[in-house]
Amino acid sequence: MTSEQGSFDAHATATADQSRQFHTDAQQPAQNAGVIEQTENSVKTMAHGAGVMAGGAASGVMGIAQGAAMGAANLAEGASGAVKSTFGSNQQGS
Repeated sequence: MTSEQGSFDAHATATADQSRQFHTDAQQPAQNAGVIEQTENSVKTMAHGAGVMAGGAASGVMGIAQGAAMGAANLAEGASGAVKSTFGSNQQGS
């Protein structure tokens, strides 16, 4: 092998390495964009899930509050009925 041939082979190898690096660098922004898009979709999905959970929790609290209010109203109505019955009976008997 002559020195010119060795120099040519070294240059060809260096050029091929640079070409591979350029190809890799060119793919990197596309890969980064894919990762960013995937992350954005994941964040949107998590935010939506958190919103659904918060809505469910609010609905549950609202249901509990309504049940407690109805229970209190029923209790008051029952107590009122008992008081009316008690005093009504006493008034009728006297």
